[in-house]
Amino acid sequence: MAIVWTFLIVLVLGGSQYVEGYTSADMNTHFGAIFTDYDTRVRPKTDQTQAIEVTVDLYLLGINNFDNSEQKLETTAYLEIKWIDQVLSAGSKWTNGDISEVLVPQNEVWLPDLALQNGFESLSGLGTKFHKVKIEQNGQATWRPYHVFESSCTVDVTYFPFDKTTCDLKFVVWSNPVSLLLAKQGTTGVDISLYSPNSEWTLVSTKAVDFSSSTESGVTFSIEIKRKPLFYLLNILVPVVMLALLNAFVFALPAASGEKTGFAVTAFLAFAVFLTIISAELPQNSEKISTFAAYLFLMTFVSTLIALITIVELRLASRDHDVPVPEGLQRITKCVRRMTRWNCCQNTIGYVRGIKLVEMKRHLSTDVSWEDAVDSLDFILFWVFFLIITIITVACFVIAALGALS
Repeated sequence: MAIVWTFLIVLVLGGSQYVEGYTSADMNTHFGAIFTDYDTRVRPKTDQTQAIEVTVDLYLLGINNFDNSEQKLETTAYLEIKWIDQVLSAGSKWTNGDISEVLVPQNEVWLPDLALQNGFESLSGLGTKFHKVKIEQNGQATWRPYHVFESSCTVDVTYFPFDKTTCDLKFVVWSNPVSLLLAKQGTTGVDISLYSPNSEWTLVSTKAVDFSSSTESGVTFSIEIKRKPLFYLLNILVPVVMLALLNAFVFALPAASGEKTGFAVTAFLAFAVFLTIISAELPQNSEKISTFAAYLFLMTFVSTLIALITIVELRLASRDHDVPVPEGLQRITKCVRRMTRWNCCQNTIGYVRGIKLVEMKRHLSTDVSWEDAVDSLDFILFWVFFLIITIITVACFVIAALGALS
């Protein structure tokens, strides 16, 4: 029983203690005191001849989109901007010492006129009425405007799709000169602790650099990103390479099949379609050209050359047998015969399709028709174009890969 009474006495005494704090009336009085004679048009500096130092940090949340053709980077981020408001921190105004900080709508306090200088569409201020500025008792003002930034970014697509790009977010003090307002990099620079990875781009590195001149000051935040090439490899590059190698097989079709020209023209049109797709992905300028776009152009040119040669071959194959085959073409045809068919006729006894092997050798050595000449040309041209396509393909991919690694 004594224990119960003791507990009740402690509870009553403890509950009757007064806890110091502040009420809504205190806050109204406090706001009225600190904002007396406060003007957002006047810089919050006791000595108006001195400059206000503003620190700026960027908290990168994500890369929303990067438009190659328009050269536009869209990022989600917020800035942490800090400065000292000497007017609100005046000792006579901060009447309630229990209040350590207050939150004020951004349109009710003085703000530095920072803006994104390299914005893609228009120049606009930071933040909205929704954002608030935190004012501490010592005058430290902290403003965190959240924004989806659209900035212009020069793209280097030389090694597409293994390319890297560095984009800048350049925040500058728009109206006040350096003598009145000086923007500097904060202690953080670029913070990526809240960054969400992008499915198309990998964030490589970030850095922050402040700059100033006689007329302006600001901070430049640089973001280096690298393209993830898997999508382009599977959907464009690999099909194009396979089509390029398949292009040489036009010469494997016999002239009598009637499909050589159709095959060659189809391959040419396929390259033209791929070239159109890639052109839509890349910037429309003439400063730099993508290695892959150059490869597609070369393959389109090779395909055009193959189609022209195929048409000439079909014209030769349809010539009358009374027209003699030129001596030079006969030598080429006989040379190809020795390489491709001589091995089957090494024996002197036997028959091939009812013809004695001796007669077959004599036939291979003497008779050359236009069909035979075209077949020989097909054999030579197949290996020539196959080697050309292979060399161009390997060279372009090596150049793009080495450029991406450098």
